[in-house]
Amino acid sequence: MRKSVKLWFKKNRKWVVAIVVPIMLIAMFLPVIPSNAVRLCIFESGHPIAALFSGPRKLPKSEIKYYSGNKQQMYYQVNVPFETESADIDVLTVNRTANQQVYQKYVAHLSIALGP
Repeated sequence: MRKSVKLWFKKNRKWVVAIVVPIMLIAMFLPVIPSNAVRLCIFESGHPIAALFSGPRKLPKSEIKYYSGNKQQMYYQVNVPFETESADIDVLTVNRTANQQVYQKYVAHLSIALGP
């Protein structure tokens, strides 16, 4: 049985890759969790490579005071800073939209450094 599965994957490798890779990319950008909303915002800003390798992580509350935005929001820092017209961005704010019945949707916005 094990050899037959390996043989099947070997024969159909192109089809499996052609189906799995697009599904994984779409799943990375669905804004159902905050980190995906951050990736989608970066992608919409015109930086697809930075969106793939961003690796968003939640910013500690002690550093929130240095960034613009409502302090009630969640702040996420990305590993790959990207440029906009006004500044380099490495922190984004994330809001949860109105509670949905099926899933929760998050929306990310760019946040600019205000202080040191």
